[in-house]
Amino acid sequence: MRFEQRMYAHIKFLGLMAELYENEFEDFFHRLMCSRHPDFIDVRTAGRLGDMSADGLSLHSRKLYACYGPQTVDPYEIRKKLNKDLSGAVEKRSGEFDTFVFVHNDRRGVHPVVASLLAEARDSMPSLQFEQMGSRRLWQECMQLPQMAAEDVLRCEIPIKDTTFGIGMEDLPRC
Repeated sequence: MRFEQRMYAHIKFLGLMAELYENEFEDFFHRLMCSRHPDFIDVRTAGRLGDMSADGLSLHSRKLYACYGPQTVDPYEIRKKLNKDLSGAVEKRSGEFDTFVFVHNDRRGVHPVVASLLAEARDSMPSLQFEQMGSRRLWQECMQLPQMAAEDVLRCEIPIKDTTFGIGMEDLPRC
């Protein structure tokens, strides 16, 4: 993609991120990761079984993804969600992952509570790795896609316009 196309796509991405909450955010994450990584499994809920504390699994890199896309940031709710997903994943999916990735929709970066919680989890569970994935990392993943796949993920066309620079009189046809 050319610079102008990336800038257009970035504006569309930021607009999309401003509108994505809860299930819509998780759907976007699934679209992106399925397009980007062939080994990514988008885990759906299944009745009482739920999703067994995983919104996605990466088979080869052994990562478990837990999405959280609230409309408003509430440190108490973040703590509750992260602890529930982490303890559930360790209990229900033991041996299936080595890295726990907390995926969030906070466009400004990770909330300080999340940073502390991930550091605490790292210290209390040294056998696991911990990561977070916010809008900056989601954008980087999106820009690794071919243009058609990026258009599918962003749900918009990324226009292509030919640009010509430096035309001089000698470049014009003579009549």
